Amino acid sequence: MQFTTTFSIPKSPQKWLPDVQVLSIGSCFAENMGKRMENLPINILNQPFGTLFHPNAILKALQTDKLSPIELVNQQGIWLHPDYHSSLCAADPSDLMELIQQRQQKVKKSLGQSQYLLITWGTAYYYWDKKLKRPIANCHKQSANSFEKRLSSVEEIIQPYQEFIQKISKKNPDLRIILTVSPVRHTKDGIPENSVSKAVLRLAAETLKNLFHQVHYFPAYEIMLDELRDYRFYASDMIHPNDTAEEYIWQKFTECYFSEEFLGIEKKWNAVFQTLHHQFHPAKKALYLQSLEQCKVEFSSTTLNYDTSKIQQAIQARILSIS
Repeated sequence: MQFTTTFSIPKSPQKWLPDVQVLSIGSCFAENMGKRMENLPINILNQPFGTLFHPNAILKALQTDKLSPIELVNQQGIWLHPDYHSSLCAADPSDLMELIQQRQQKVKKSLGQSQYLLITWGTAYYYWDKKLKRPIANCHKQSANSFEKRLSSVEEIIQPYQEFIQKISKKNPDLRIILTVSPVRHTKDGIPENSVSKAVLRLAAETLKNLFHQVHYFPAYEIMLDELRDYRFYASDMIHPNDTAEEYIWQKFTECYFSEEFLGIEKKWNAVFQTLHHQFHPAKKALYLQSLEQCKVEFSSTTLNYDTSKIQQAIQARILSIS
């Protein structure tokens, strides 16, 4: 007896190997995936501008346009920028501009060197700033009267992405773009409105996938909607996927993109990180430290043909914390 509707996901012809370079950007789902990659031998730049939901807001961040300091927002003594998440903030406007410019340089470098760009779209709705007379990424809790909520058409998303992909492909021909639609429902927009929004995103992603050979679509949204169609896979807010759902989607992702070698490494590293988080009995502290030292030696081996510095540093930090 089967209790869920499953579907096959085409395997990527380009398989990830250890030390692959990735830029992950977009909604909170992109951040979640990126955090998992941070615990693997992956050179990843994860969410350099914080959480962004609209496709064109994400694209604007990727293009690292020159900023205007007059657009900065002061929120109770903290300076913010309407094109970025509130995690990018500073007590002084010049410090914020410098911080954003530093992130822009990192993104520019990453786009030129990465093999994969993972983009997760959250919503097709955006806010039009009446004062700036342009769309923005974040209202930063300013008066609702200052903005107008709008819904992008499929074409409004496709057109700028076509230009971006054509341009970036000339600079980095090896870059592959993985598009995903966030499985998180934007219920504040309204349930029917959320369905319309996700449909726009899905159509835009499908069109870009069909237009460009270097664009791939990973069905995180469909996995949540069909294979995990039950509230037991949601967090307590009944909106976000819970840990079980996130792990399930991650496994599907690795099966799609990771090489057999990398799948083995991922399994081994996960086991080590579980050991690092293990709460040992005080009487077994010596045995636990011994096991950590053995792990450290194992990952220091010159026979390993990939960078193990991440996991070595994590093991050493754990040893020091309990020594």
